[in-house]
Amino acid sequence: MNDPLRLVIADDHEVTRTGFVALLADHPEFAVVGQACNGQEAVTLCETLHPDIAILDIRMPVLNGLGAARLMQQRLPAVKVVIFTMDDSTDHLEAAISAGAVGYLLKDARRNEVIDSLRRVARGEEALNGAVSARLLRRMADRNAGAATLPALEILTARERQVLQLVASGCSNREIGLRLGITTGTAKAHVERVIAKLNAADRTQAAVRGVALGLVPGQWS
Repeated sequence: MNDPLRLVIADDHEVTRTGFVALLADHPEFAVVGQACNGQEAVTLCETLHPDIAILDIRMPVLNGLGAARLMQQRLPAVKVVIFTMDDSTDHLEAAISAGAVGYLLKDARRNEVIDSLRRVARGEEALNGAVSARLLRRMADRNAGAATLPALEILTARERQVLQLVASGCSNREIGLRLGITTGTAKAHVERVIAKLNAADRTQAAVRGVALGLVPGQWS
């Protein structure tokens, strides 16, 4: 059996931290190795413990979750940051992505959503709340529409356009593979080619450019 993924959770409410630990109790693939009540404590803990994933609330004293995420991006780039919050603000999601977060979960998410999202993050994928990320995609696409050029449309194959649409819908590589009848490895390779061809930094930016270029249907409006 592989060693469990090591998590640090930071939230200024002890009840929330305790509840998160209880949520993971039946999933030995995860182990909470540290808890913090503010962002500065979270950074210090992560510098000491070097966890795989840091779960951060946004609203915390001393240093909030976004500030902690920015510090971790600079000092601890190997630690994957997931924001876990009640705040469904599009502004905060955009700030979280800019700060290096790869996950954005709402505290009213179902147990299986949280577990699935952590697994996706562990595989190197993003895990963003669907409703909030949809609004953000629309906003960013509108902001960047002027930069879209026709040649980018022409360099994607029909299969790659299908993959891009599924990426923009929030599908993981595994889900893309199941929908298209291909292996997860092949889906991953398609996603990487799409990101490269669109000169994007990651899946989220590729989805934004896909919307701006008209490659993704208007479900984000």
